[in-house]
Amino acid sequence: MRRDRLTGETTLVVPEWETAKAANPSALELKMPSGTTPCPFCPAQMDQPVTSAGEETARVAGGSRQGSWAAVSLLNRWPHTLRRDASEVVVLSDDHDAHLGSMDLDDASLAVGLLLERAEDQRQRGLHPLVFVNHGTDAGASQPHPHGQVIGLPVPDPVGLVEAPALVPGCCVLCEETPEDRLVARLGGASIITPEAPTVDYDQIVVPTIHGPAEPREIAAGVGAALRALWAVTGPVSYNLVLHLVEHPHVHVTPRTARHSGYELAGLHTCYIPPTVTSARLAEAATADAMREAARRSDAA
Repeated sequence: MRRDRLTGETTLVVPEWETAKAANPSALELKMPSGTTPCPFCPAQMDQPVTSAGEETARVAGGSRQGSWAAVSLLNRWPHTLRRDASEVVVLSDDHDAHLGSMDLDDASLAVGLLLERAEDQRQRGLHPLVFVNHGTDAGASQPHPHGQVIGLPVPDPVGLVEAPALVPGCCVLCEETPEDRLVARLGGASIITPEAPTVDYDQIVVPTIHGPAEPREIAAGVGAALRALWAVTGPVSYNLVLHLVEHPHVHVTPRTARHSGYELAGLHTCYIPPTVTSARLAEAATADAMREAARRSDAA
């Protein structure tokens, strides 16, 4: 049994079974939603201004591809709040299949930057931004074109409230030196670690090195590396990203490798692979990914 000092979650690490189970609970193949045809998030469907109550609502981040946007923020057609302007969809790329694990770092940084910009806009209005990305049917996505959401809540989200005491400057758990058996990778401005009590196998957290305002490029680089390491180990699976931007910003990278059951409904998460094993596998994959990226940069130079 493990309890996480950051999230307060409790996890049961399942002992190894003597008898093999017919279905592996840690391998759900990625399924993408069918969505709407034609895709409402592709540039061809955005030739006309996006409007609500007569006002243009599209907010665009410039991209590296000439004549095209790299990311765009739109009011959600199906808002989760009474205030329509407090529920936004951020389309991460004009490429229908691109996601933060496959995108060029420059474009991924623009996409993350737009998520952070829209969150700050909600905060300036006196709301509490909830920022997340769902990828795949098992992660709750309803459109196949990768996108995130920024929702301005009247109160802080419950998980953020639980984490706040653990992120106070001077005693921030994310500022502590990470044990080697929880370290996936150290990047230039961020680290990828596994939680003290993972909520699911291959759970990861992207943690910027500096305790302070989030930098889009550092977060984009960390999330991209974490997703590539995840898929290298598990194969393509659905995942959720949740960005917590208060005090020490960080991103929870939660793969949907298993479906929830009665354990989770009782507040007890289950891991079927020892966390030290998942960390070692992810770290090996992240190292290989970094070597490939270094070789690519060398060839380009």
